[in-house]
Amino acid sequence: MTLPFIRPVRETDFDDIFALAQQAGGGMTNLPAQEDALRARVEFAVQSFGVRASEPGPEVYMMVLEREGKVVGTAAIFSAIGLDSGFVNYKVNWTFHASEQLHKRIQRRLLVPTHDFTGSGEVGSLFLASDARGGGFGKFLARARYMFIAQSPMIVGERICAELRGWRSPDGKQPFWDALGKNFFDMDFEEADVHNAANGNQFIADLMPRISIYVCLLPEEARECIGKPHESAVPAYNMLLDEGFEYNDYVDIFDGGPLVDAKVSNLKTIQNSRMLTVQDVADTSSGQDAIIVSGAVDTFRAVHARLIADGDRGIIDSETATALGAEKGSKIRWVAW
Repeated sequence: MTLPFIRPVRETDFDDIFALAQQAGGGMTNLPAQEDALRARVEFAVQSFGVRASEPGPEVYMMVLEREGKVVGTAAIFSAIGLDSGFVNYKVNWTFHASEQLHKRIQRRLLVPTHDFTGSGEVGSLFLASDARGGGFGKFLARARYMFIAQSPMIVGERICAELRGWRSPDGKQPFWDALGKNFFDMDFEEADVHNAANGNQFIADLMPRISIYVCLLPEEARECIGKPHESAVPAYNMLLDEGFEYNDYVDIFDGGPLVDAKVSNLKTIQNSRMLTVQDVADTSSGQDAIIVSGAVDTFRAVHARLIADGDRGIIDSETATALGAEKGSKIRWVAW
């Protein structure tokens, strides 16, 4: 049995990733269950690793969790979003009205279209096969993304965000979209989601209303969706908050799901990670539970294993060394699990 590890995506991973996208059941723009749209995303991610960028750009660094030769999970880092047509979302603001004549003061929430995150980095595409859940793999994938950034911080925006899949009913209905977006885009939620995945979001800038929307004018079931993650996204949402992301009243244009953000330098995994040189490859059963990575960008590898750290030197076992492509004298980065 080999140690599960995280690595850059390959085109040969497509069939496994497509199976994961079908399990996701729609609503994940970055993991569409439409074959052509997904293939284009995988191909672009593979190309991104070969660009050898030196600054934030349009690149998407998609990684996969490989277990026993099969891809069972995905995660991605978007270097800088919205560079071509802007990254659009809603900011939930407040407006205040007062009438001396009626002796009334009224506050109302507004959905304000913004481009506040254009040029920011983004983490997304976190998804696990159903038979891989419950073993800590979600946490492993999520935190491996920050270790990837720690290895190459110059290629990701200084501010980073994450969009969470918005709430939808068990029968698939999306009240926020039905009450708002559908009226301006003249298409069903799934159609808009697939189009966004396949062709980018220029059509959002073209067709969305450019004025603020009073929340009180939406149906109650749509209002209740604002900032509410899908049930399947709640664990990821909590992990993001624990990592140092914050919800600052930004929501997705399509489904009203929450957007959280942080400064890259404030992410706990990056702050707490350390570099060391492999002193020896030996038994580490008495060592510390950790995420351990080697390489950068196209050579990046990550494992969840034990190591023995002593200052800037440490010991890893043979399975870890094999998975990371490391040996005595290699430089690795680690962070406590």
